[in-house]
Amino acid sequence: MTQDKHFQIIEADDSHADFLADFGRRSFVEAYKETLSLRDLEEYTKGAFSKSNITAEINDPIVTFFLCRDLEANLCGYAKLIQSPPPACIDPDRTIELQRLYVDEHYRGMGIGKLLSMHAESYIRNRGLYSIWLRVWDGNIIAQRKYLQWNYFMVGKEPYQVGEDERTVILMRKFLS
Repeated sequence: MTQDKHFQIIEADDSHADFLADFGRRSFVEAYKETLSLRDLEEYTKGAFSKSNITAEINDPIVTFFLCRDLEANLCGYAKLIQSPPPACIDPDRTIELQRLYVDEHYRGMGIGKLLSMHAESYIRNRGLYSIWLRVWDGNIIAQRKYLQWNYFMVGKEPYQVGEDERTVILMRKFLS
């Protein structure tokens, strides 16, 4: 568990499935609503963020969710790590994907994303891994800048399919010291 004077990071369990499903769906829609059709967003999020899917992921040994909560125990963000095969431009040796990093809009600018990222990196190092990689939509300039500030670097691009729509995502990687 990581804690600063305002927030605490905990690992998710089954009791957090409703939050992860609802908040994850809303965050995904918010991130992509300007570029994807409502139909494709609804179809994708119905499966990806269903409670049954989230519960299965929580209990999958290759997936780890970290939640951030404030001192009143309000959940305000989460990070999802998954041991997935990386794209060809990323060496698969001892690396893990940061698949999601979402912060509630009311808590943005308070360092929650950085706190979640630092906790995930500590977790990764403790498991003998030495790099983390992610995909970020090429239109999400704010997220790209954050990741660059956190010492990620761009390693490539690839298409990302959501329903009928295809978008480009930037592949980023960070080596952990």
